[in-house]
Amino acid sequence: MVLRIDIDKKISEANDQIAERIRSKLKEYNIPMVDIMGSVGSGKTSILEYFSKKYENTRKLLVINGDLATDIDAQRISQFGSTCIQINTGRGCHLFAFQIETALKSVDLNDFNFIFVENVGNLICPSSTDVGAGIKLVVTSVTEGPYVFRKHPITFKMGNLAVLNKIDLASIMEINVNSIIFGANELYPQLPIIPTSTKTGEGMDTLAKKIGLE
Repeated sequence: MVLRIDIDKKISEANDQIAERIRSKLKEYNIPMVDIMGSVGSGKTSILEYFSKKYENTRKLLVINGDLATDIDAQRISQFGSTCIQINTGRGCHLFAFQIETALKSVDLNDFNFIFVENVGNLICPSSTDVGAGIKLVVTSVTEGPYVFRKHPITFKMGNLAVLNKIDLASIMEINVNSIIFGANELYPQLPIIPTSTKTGEGMDTLAKKIGLE
């Protein structure tokens, strides 16, 4: 007799239950949470630095940082008033809901009114795992080339919102921002795409309003 156990399905179901528990908890406290996914170097941390600076005196931001081995991003962001919780995953290529739940239990949620999860840097693993966030934000940048939206269909289909970051470098990279967004809109008509630059601030107010910071 052969017994077949679908471990991936069991792990996924358990993760989704925890994610729903997190959403219910945050709803009680009326705290939005955004899961930020993106490759290393796409500008996830720069976006969080930008918001930490801008809302230092008006928002109580909690950032949960996922990284394989370092706390570099958390150190950068925490300089500007945000509280950061570091989760090092070792070889894990994304965060799980149980890690987020554990992190949230370590703080008093009454002290915060907005939460960001900076997921581990890649555009593959984090896309299909629910961490309990209300919005999955996918960050890419012009420095990743003109084909990133085509190369990662699952990620962009799972996302609620996308950012095309570092548009201040578009001319140097010989990238046509409008052309990329037009092509991405054809592939993912349900996905809003915001062009941004943390260097110039372009698009950042639009992004803030879209995720509920404004």
